[in-house]
Amino acid sequence: MYHIERLEQIMQILEKNHSISVSDLSQQLFVSQPTIRRDLTLLEEQGKVLRTHGGVVLRKLSDAEIPLMIREDQNNASKRTIAEKASRLISDGNVIFLDASSTVSYLIPYLEKFNDLIVITNSPKTSLRLGERNIKNYCTGGLLLMHSLAYVGSEAERFVSNINADLFFFSSRGYTEGGSISDSSEREVTMKKAMLHNSKRIYYLCDSSKKNKTFAFNICSVSEIDRIIDDEIEK
Repeated sequence: MYHIERLEQIMQILEKNHSISVSDLSQQLFVSQPTIRRDLTLLEEQGKVLRTHGGVVLRKLSDAEIPLMIREDQNNASKRTIAEKASRLISDGNVIFLDASSTVSYLIPYLEKFNDLIVITNSPKTSLRLGERNIKNYCTGGLLLMHSLAYVGSEAERFVSNINADLFFFSSRGYTEGGSISDSSEREVTMKKAMLHNSKRIYYLCDSSKKNKTFAFNICSVSEIDRIIDDEIEK
């Protein structure tokens, strides 16, 4: 099991149970207690958990801090609907940018039916999942933000600047109709802008919970994208 995957499993267990002992985590994940303690130390340093005597509790997080592994489990049905709609816009041979959002990650299974795709992402988790499906992909590298498992920074932006993409699929915390698309992470916004700048067609994926919400940093205006793909039932 990869270290990142084990951290994800710990957070998923805590999301369900709120607290757990080190010994129980050790048994559930089939690793030693010293390994679990090191994992919990890392998660505590990231502000996600609070250590207790012999165990750990989940720290209450703001929306901006919710880890990717938890966000992936939110609004699952809506995200699958959105991903299926988005997949209809893809053709064989496309070069595609995928951001590191949980919503966009639901596109991955739908990409298997296409031939000769090239996918570029700033998410190491997305890159691994694409590789498991034998989908050719490149991962930007850069500074890793652990809460979102996203690479950001000048190295990641430089990587993207050398690629011309046919399609860019991205998501964010919120948008306003006829207004702007925004997010809470300045570094992730800068990365999304780099992908947007080098893409021919731009698609924003969002469920209904993000409508009419504004966050600190603007990615772009709604008028700059080709289409909003949401979870509304098509008539």
